[in-house]
Amino acid sequence: MRKGWVAGTVSVCVVLVSAPSWAAEPSTERVTDAAILEHRVGRVKVRGSGSLTGDAQRLRGGLEIHQLFQSPLFLTSDARFDNEKHQPYDLRRWGGDVGLGWAFSETTDAIVSYRLDHYKVCHVGSNSDPAFRSVAGRSLTTALDATLRYDGRDDHWYPTQGVKASLGGELALKGLGGDYNFGRVESDAAVYATPFRTHPTGTWFDDVTFVEHFRFGWVDNFPGEDDVPFFERYFVGGTNTVRGQRTWWLTPRGLEEQFVGGEIQLVNNLEARHPIFTHCFHRQLSAAVFFDAGRAFRRFSEIGDFGYAIGAGLRYVVHVWKINGVLRADYGLNLDTEGDNSRGRLHLTFGLAF
Repeated sequence: MRKGWVAGTVSVCVVLVSAPSWAAEPSTERVTDAAILEHRVGRVKVRGSGSLTGDAQRLRGGLEIHQLFQSPLFLTSDARFDNEKHQPYDLRRWGGDVGLGWAFSETTDAIVSYRLDHYKVCHVGSNSDPAFRSVAGRSLTTALDATLRYDGRDDHWYPTQGVKASLGGELALKGLGGDYNFGRVESDAAVYATPFRTHPTGTWFDDVTFVEHFRFGWVDNFPGEDDVPFFERYFVGGTNTVRGQRTWWLTPRGLEEQFVGGEIQLVNNLEARHPIFTHCFHRQLSAAVFFDAGRAFRRFSEIGDFGYAIGAGLRYVVHVWKINGVLRADYGLNLDTEGDNSRGRLHLTFGLAF
């Protein structure tokens, strides 16, 4: 586990061209944590996060207490609140989770937790998709989660070697007090390599770091149960998934092109980073080029029609007082418009997606 650091992350997506009038597009990413502040003092790590936009407000807070009873055991807890306003519905969510973890080493740990989230879907119009109307009102998700995490990167802010990965599973059960039965599997992995650093060529290519990032998610209802509610599904497209694409644009749609979410998500990002103007910025400033691909799907038989984007950007590592983070500016080119009449999009972010 990494110690003694503070992280600051704020994510904002700037859309350069307005959406077509028939698309019910939200203006923000569907991201669990759009802003993060995290600090560890001794055995206690405290974190908070939030995002305030025109149609969505999200707040998070949590803590971890490590080395319980002088052992690798640690306690973790989180609380959250969301308020989202979209064209076909409004969504309010509050909840949290509590869990126990075990630190196998400085790089590897595992966590088992209990999740409870209360949802209220309101202001659902008669022209809204059945995915929204079927869960209108109040409902509750209760679930057991297990996650294995590994972080072997050589640096938190500008990694050049190593792997960061997680693998998790979840069971939402009515028997735990909720309204839904479904299962979920998720994995996220990023590999960092600077393969030419050891070559004594002395050229700029020696410092090129290649990053391969892959994200997979699958959620499905139990046999004989209702479909997974839309607020537990996946939405792909935008700042932290496929840059250059509109927010949620690569997500299954329902009635009147409303984004209803998918049970499967596949996202792949390939990026090359290189420090620039090192004599002025001491390797804090770097440039990047990227190629993104991904989509959310309703079923495995539909997998194959991905959305793509290419682009370039800048990253600047910030160390101000007790806040450390990475300013990121990416400009993506949409390679497959699919009815989107814009080709380019600028994303401004404080924090790396991977």
